[in-house]
Amino acid sequence: MPTPRRSMAMSAGLLAVTTMVVAVCGAGGAAASRPDDAKGRSTAVPVLPARFTQQKVQWTACGTDVTPKAVPGAQCGWVKVPVDYAAPDGKTVSLRVSRVQAKDHSRRLGSLFFNPGGPGAGGAADVANGNWQAGERARARYDLVGFDPRGIAGSGQIKCPDGVAEEPENPPRTASEAEKTFADATRRARACQKASGAVLAHMDSVSVARDLEVLRTVLGDAKLNYTGVSYGTFIGQQYMKLFPGKVGRMVLDGVVNPAADLRQVARLDLKTSDDAVRRYAHDLVARGDDRLGATTDEILRRLTTFAKGLYRKPLQAAGGEEFTDADLSMYLGMAVSGEVSWRRLTTALVSAALHGDVTGFDRLDAEAAGESGDEEPTPQEERTEENESMSMSAVLCLDSPSAPKTPKQMLDTADAFARQSPLFGRSYAWQMIDCATWPIAPTGTAEPVKGSGAAPVLLVSYTDDQLTPLANARAVHGQLDRSSLLIRKGQGHAAYASEPPSTCTDRAVDSYLVGGKLPGKVAGCSR
Repeated sequence: MPTPRRSMAMSAGLLAVTTMVVAVCGAGGAAASRPDDAKGRSTAVPVLPARFTQQKVQWTACGTDVTPKAVPGAQCGWVKVPVDYAAPDGKTVSLRVSRVQAKDHSRRLGSLFFNPGGPGAGGAADVANGNWQAGERARARYDLVGFDPRGIAGSGQIKCPDGVAEEPENPPRTASEAEKTFADATRRARACQKASGAVLAHMDSVSVARDLEVLRTVLGDAKLNYTGVSYGTFIGQQYMKLFPGKVGRMVLDGVVNPAADLRQVARLDLKTSDDAVRRYAHDLVARGDDRLGATTDEILRRLTTFAKGLYRKPLQAAGGEEFTDADLSMYLGMAVSGEVSWRRLTTALVSAALHGDVTGFDRLDAEAAGESGDEEPTPQEERTEENESMSMSAVLCLDSPSAPKTPKQMLDTADAFARQSPLFGRSYAWQMIDCATWPIAPTGTAEPVKGSGAAPVLLVSYTDDQLTPLANARAVHGQLDRSSLLIRKGQGHAAYASEPPSTCTDRAVDSYLVGGKLPGKVAGCSR
């Protein structure tokens, strides 16, 4: 059965589990800043040598290694930073940066840095090719600056060697399967560590926040003006913690909660995904589609019973492959994230749950492939995808200490998650396998960031964000000393300068970025 490849490693396919996994790292280094963290521990490190703080960026036209088609005027360059801020005289890594200068240059306000999140996504291409342009007023007044975080995209990519064992497609069920999965994952991670070099141990978000301080200094900005999306909001919060006096106008869009550890995040994501399935069931009833049941609860019971039955005994596809509860979880997750439509998924679910016929999922795959063109990725696209997946693990496993550490702990966690959510629990739990076997000890803890001494920041969220729920933004709004929360009605992820556009949201954010005017303690946009 030609289903899309699943991976139990952390990947964009289940970004809702990983993108919110955050922790406040105490290791790393800074320039002259000496703030204390929430528990009073000093995070001070040696002052950076002038060779870092007094660099000059040699701006040139962006090449095809950055993007196949750059917008007019896009420029690219490099900024060098220490691999380990605690040892600034040691190894270095060159960060790729891009910029598009302010349209109204005579009234330029400075640089507006952008990070697209991930973690594992580079931002240099997004600015260079115009994929991210900010709002109209902000675009006129700021130089838009993108950067590829350390170890990611053009900034010294971490890598894994070819021939490393692949992850199994289905979550392990037995002790022996779990032990083999742990052994394979450990071997894979150690091989990646060897191939990637020193930077792998310094992919944490605090180091990235310190890189932002170098970038701010090198580009000559008195304050850091910044827009971070998704995991980029966590980087922004780390910057606030380390350099509160240097915070300018900061927009955190699709907010990550630094006080939640890996397991708490996964459990919240289970609830978010289950809630999405409940809304789907309610919508079926409202439209008079009773093929899966006459009421919302009946539909949910049928899907739950189907999932438990697949765990005990998978169905057989036409080609002899098994259709398991993990397959069901994957397809439901694709619908939750918008990769496939609930409408088309319903027909496949009816055939499978009521008649044991899983061929409908083949047709679903074919339709989805037809819409996307199903083109073979280029070697560069394959390398980018591999780097993003690996980088996600590299960042999260340093930032969060809470993954299970033994095969038994993982099996127990999967059972507990499955009790909470039969539809998603087991698959989501095994997403933690990379961090469970990571060869480098985590440096983070789960703690709120207060941002004491920082200028007020603007938090932005959709009412219905499947990847970073509104609950995150509300929690962070309560944690920060000074913030405003702007809520855009609807479903999506990243509400500012996005598709479909929201005039209300873009106007409110631009008013803050350009004029410093916050929309109020809590404000809403219905369109």
